[in-house]
Amino acid sequence: FYSVNIQDATAAAHIIILKIVQNTGTVINLETRVYEDNEAIIADLKENKLDIIAVLSEDLPELMRKNVLDPFLIEIGKKDVYEHFVLCTRTDRQGSGLESLAGRTLTISSSVDSDLPIYWLSLLLDEQSLPNAEFFFSKIDKIQRPEQAIMRVFFSKSNACLVPRQTYQVLGEMNPQIAREMIVIQESPGFINGVICLSWTLTELKRRSTIEETLLNMKREAGGRQMMDLFKIHDFLPYDEKYLHDTFDLITRYRALKQAR
Repeated sequence: FYSVNIQDATAAAHIIILKIVQNTGTVINLETRVYEDNEAIIADLKENKLDIIAVLSEDLPELMRKNVLDPFLIEIGKKDVYEHFVLCTRTDRQGSGLESLAGRTLTISSSVDSDLPIYWLSLLLDEQSLPNAEFFFSKIDKIQRPEQAIMRVFFSKSNACLVPRQTYQVLGEMNPQIAREMIVIQESPGFINGVICLSWTLTELKRRSTIEETLLNMKREAGGRQMMDLFKIHDFLPYDEKYLHDTFDLITRYRALKQAR
């Protein structure tokens, strides 16, 4: 869930699970947790300590190989099923291609979310026979909010930023000066950041159906809509592997590149 901090993510997840519990009429010990690694996720799933989990796309292949979870729903944005990232700079900066950013500063918006934009940037640099990002840029700063990353470039505090396309477009619509004075150098293909999964031990069809119905209808309720707005989620779709084809391809190519280096 892009640009959401751990505290907000935990609180929102608690609201979601509470709503599901109310709808199923199940009495359980309600707990939310943010995991730091896949090993902890696998251990808790095997010990039946988890029913529902939001998984980053880059972690999903490994978890699926362990046969401990079932991909269930994907999140989609307002205008597109996929998340796109853009590399932006100011229009008054000399040079227009990616190579013109050599030795410059880059700001990346990053929080508890996916490393997919960094994967994409690494592959982009390699495709153009340019050095790794840590050597290509003079400095890389990571900050939580993409709006702040964009404004740093706008006010010439950073030479370029890597942010979600949706945020860049919204900010440009709100402030036309940003649209006039900033330009997109590169735009990524569309990716899926994360997938909501169920434990494979959750086999009761009625319970699974209630969970799906609760999530799919969440946008129709005021509290649910507010939570989805926080995460910049427009809706959910039933999981289909076709939506993650390009995302998994990106992950595979990045890991091959990393091993080759």
